[in-house]
Amino acid sequence: MYAKHPPRLPRASLLIPVVALIVGGCMALGAGPAAASHVSCGDMITADTTLDSDLVNCPNHGIVIGADGITLDLNGHLVDGDGTPAVGCDPQMQPCDFGVFNDGHSGVTVMHGSVREFGFGVLLGTLSGRAHDNRVLGISASRNQFIGLGIFSQVRALIRNSSGNRSLDGDGVGLALGDARSARILNNSFRHNPHNGINIGESSRSVIKGNLFSRNGDEGILDEGGPRFRITRNRFVRNGGGITLGPSNRSVVARNRILGGSDGIRVEKGHDNLVARNLVLRTRHVGITLGIHDPFIGGHDNLVRGNVVRGSRVDGIVVVAKDRRSVLLRNVVTRSGDDGIDVDSPTTTVTANRASRNGDLGIEAVFGVIDGGGNRASGNGNPLQCLNVTCH
Repeated sequence: MYAKHPPRLPRASLLIPVVALIVGGCMALGAGPAAASHVSCGDMITADTTLDSDLVNCPNHGIVIGADGITLDLNGHLVDGDGTPAVGCDPQMQPCDFGVFNDGHSGVTVMHGSVREFGFGVLLGTLSGRAHDNRVLGISASRNQFIGLGIFSQVRALIRNSSGNRSLDGDGVGLALGDARSARILNNSFRHNPHNGINIGESSRSVIKGNLFSRNGDEGILDEGGPRFRITRNRFVRNGGGITLGPSNRSVVARNRILGGSDGIRVEKGHDNLVARNLVLRTRHVGITLGIHDPFIGGHDNLVRGNVVRGSRVDGIVVVAKDRRSVLLRNVVTRSGDDGIDVDSPTTTVTANRASRNGDLGIEAVFGVIDGGGNRASGNGNPLQCLNVTCH
């Protein structure tokens, strides 16, 4: 198996240069091109290929894509690494230990099979410009050391009906997305990864929809630099956290269902984001929060609208003092351990929210907060029900 403490994969802000280093250099591959159905470990394919058997205990690469516009159909078969770093391969000089590796080719489809026990499961990446229109369909990537599925420097990549599960390194993720634009991540599952289900760095205008995130050690989705994302209709079950935007601008987080975790949805820093119609249940800390205290940062002009937050152990919705000019509109917060809604920024507008059966106040706001009217509170532990806003 891999060494207990290999070099750690950095978080998304450092992920792109590290992967660039790994995939850089000449393609020092032991085997030659293979277009027929029978493929051996390390072969480069340059035409449509359908596997006729499993590849087992590959010592370095599984399969390398060597041309544009081809389809690799695993045909239900397994591409299997040997669970150890490639002997004699220096990742500073050449790519090492990829299950399926596509460096720079466009119009490629990888489909219908399993990839496991490599350093990186399936990687779409390029160092020269961006590749485009690559697809991963029906691929199970599990027990890979660092990344199950990786998308780097891609335009219009599609990952659908696939999975990135049980990566091994402490910073391992199900799917890493870096320098990507207009990607679509649809109907996949990301489970039991020690870090994130999806880790996003410096990408934009992409859709993450209909996926399942379960029991990942940190957030299901961590966006560390992706504007204009649409994160919709996903399910999050007992992850370390739900969704973190830190920062993201003009993104939409809507109609997700989040159960458990520390915080449900965090907009740490960013502006003009919409958090709407999500269901957040039984988080260990806060259901939805704008800004964070450590480090003390916040965004501005975000809209939190029509969410249902129930059973948070601390507060249901929090706006920290550093956040500016955000709006809380028509949210329903019940059974929080402390306050239903806790607003520390006087530039926040609080309108038509409902807070009931929370441990302390229904709505606790600092003096000067903008009361948009229509707020209602009842059955909360503090007889005042609301502070610095009028509640009916």
